[in-house]
Amino acid sequence: MSRMSLRRRAAARLAAAALALGAASASSQAEVVKIDAGQSSVTYTSNLPPICDPSGNCALPPAPQTFALSGSFDVKRETISVPVWFDPTSFFDLSLIRFESLAIDTGGASAFGFVFPALTGIVTGDSFTANDHPCFLPIGGCMGMGMVTQSYAGVFDGHTLTMTGAYSPPNFFTTFTYKVVASTTVPEPGTLACTAIALAGLGLVRRRRSGAGMN
Repeated sequence: MSRMSLRRRAAARLAAAALALGAASASSQAEVVKIDAGQSSVTYTSNLPPICDPSGNCALPPAPQTFALSGSFDVKRETISVPVWFDPTSFFDLSLIRFESLAIDTGGASAFGFVFPALTGIVTGDSFTANDHPCFLPIGGCMGMGMVTQSYAGVFDGHTLTMTGAYSPPNFFTTFTYKVVASTTVPEPGTLACTAIALAGLGLVRRRRSGAGMN
């Protein structure tokens, strides 16, 4: 079977899984995380074979390049109840994670074809993992072969997310490996102080109004 046929079959299975996810009942929550640019990066590696002229002089592929990642995105976690594929009357809970509302600066890696992962992953405790194999998500029956071009794994404790992954575009001549460290945004101390003062002021006004009402 050709690579193109495998990709078309994989795309069809992924589309079917997406429809199943949309139909399943779910409870979800989302947190906004900010990427730590000092600890997050993506490395581009060219897998092109050497190109030689008739004299045997060969041009080597470019050296790997590393780019800093920055910005923010939403971490959405949800638990869905899905039917067992061979017994539609039985259900099981499946915890999932995905990244949305991407506002990410790839530092130039996107010019080489890098795309931040948008795959849905499976959560176990604080750990999560994902890949684009058509049989990765246990939703519906799955048969046949598939190719993995994207994968990631990491940990998210509700505050800090650490993730590593790899991505190979369809041309098979490029590989990206990346690491992401991101944390939920926390209000600045000044913002918290202003909020506390405002709440204290509201309490004082209410007490004064209550006292005036009793006189």
